[in-house]
Amino acid sequence: MIKFQKCAKMMWEASVLVGVMVWCCCEGLHVCDGVDRATPTHRLSTKTAYFNADKDTTHWSDFNKEVEGCFAEQVWLLNRHGTRFPTQNDMHGLLDILPGVSQKIVANHQQGRGCLKQSELEQLQNWIPPYDLRDKEQLQETGQDELAAIGEEWRNFLPHLFDQPFHPAKFKVDFTVKNRTGQSAYHFLRGMFGDEAVGNIELPQPYSPNFVLRFYKACPRWVKEVYKNKETTYKERQLFVETEDFKNTAHGVSARLGFMHPLSLDELVAVYDECRYETAFWAGRDSVWCSPFTDDDFEVMEYYQDLKYYYEDSYGHPLNLKTACRTLADLFMHFRSTVNDGEAKPQGIFYFAHDKTIFKVLASFGLFRPAQHLRHDNFKSMKDRVWRTSFVSPFSANLAFVLYRCGDGKEENHKVGVFFEGQPTPLPDVCRGVTCRWEELRPWLAEQHATCDLGKLCMLHDEL
Repeated sequence: MIKFQKCAKMMWEASVLVGVMVWCCCEGLHVCDGVDRATPTHRLSTKTAYFNADKDTTHWSDFNKEVEGCFAEQVWLLNRHGTRFPTQNDMHGLLDILPGVSQKIVANHQQGRGCLKQSELEQLQNWIPPYDLRDKEQLQETGQDELAAIGEEWRNFLPHLFDQPFHPAKFKVDFTVKNRTGQSAYHFLRGMFGDEAVGNIELPQPYSPNFVLRFYKACPRWVKEVYKNKETTYKERQLFVETEDFKNTAHGVSARLGFMHPLSLDELVAVYDECRYETAFWAGRDSVWCSPFTDDDFEVMEYYQDLKYYYEDSYGHPLNLKTACRTLADLFMHFRSTVNDGEAKPQGIFYFAHDKTIFKVLASFGLFRPAQHLRHDNFKSMKDRVWRTSFVSPFSANLAFVLYRCGDGKEENHKVGVFFEGQPTPLPDVCRGVTCRWEELRPWLAEQHATCDLGKLCMLHDEL
């Protein structure tokens, strides 16, 4: 396909000279080849719907052996919010760009340029954005279903803990000041305790700054050195836009939409983003905005996203891992109290936050660390990377720790199961098995707790 995309680029460059797009075969490949295929719904970066995301089920057999005869006492769960509508800034961009682009695409095809089918052109001709500014950042219906399903799965997995009425002494719930996390908490509890019961659950008031769930926003050093540091944090992404791989995608997508010039970066990203949102919103329905992308194009656009989040929120900057120490300390203190007291209070800790939280906590545990840093010039060699945003933080991504008592309840007879997206997940940097012996995990968590000084690390002040 790379060969074809280079061909498409050459055709576009040649056509500019004569003022007309040439729709013909080039080295045996037609410009419209490769677009009539299903959208890879599991590879849409952080806009991948939870129901579409890849799940690693390979460790269940070993996990079941390691916890045989053990009793689950406590669950600590960190959940990203579910599928949402675009943020305010993203929504403004989509609403400003896409209506005009859709009409230009239709006009291009009326003039004999482009690769879309008649049914797709009719969709674009009648396209109305599936949201307005009142919906910004709110949980979409699919997101509600995702969280309810996750809550129900945990109730079914550990019925002795969760198949009972909700009581605040037994279940701790916390979320950030953003509406979508509070809505996610509500629908998670709806799935776990039922539609009738959830209406009687009084959710806590969110607060800010929240050093467990949104620590990065209260870390001026992170904001300055990472988030707003365009020269370093976003350097690899900016360089990737200048590579042949990315240019081939920009030219190929533009040509399939009938344009006689490449779409601007903002236009290309807007088309890609709408494709991702609509795919997440409606399972089983093809978004017309996905039509011009080939499988190779989706790979390129996913890597474009990966280069942002890798440096902004994960292994690309050492500060990302350090700022999550209060979250790890919270896990340590809850489990230590249960082991020492012999009783779980509470028995379920449910937290609802954002992709930035998930990215940083996963990196703190060394999970899904790639063999080498993602860079603009190693796209091809990193195609089989273990760190990709589509897998690491889709909508509703979640990381859970389950404390098991095995035997007489002494400290040495406790184990911890780690679950990512509901699947057993080893911690190879910390523990030797699929589960962790508490004696292995405790000193590691204790070190994070003892050395966690966000005031020194970040010069803490109120959330920005």
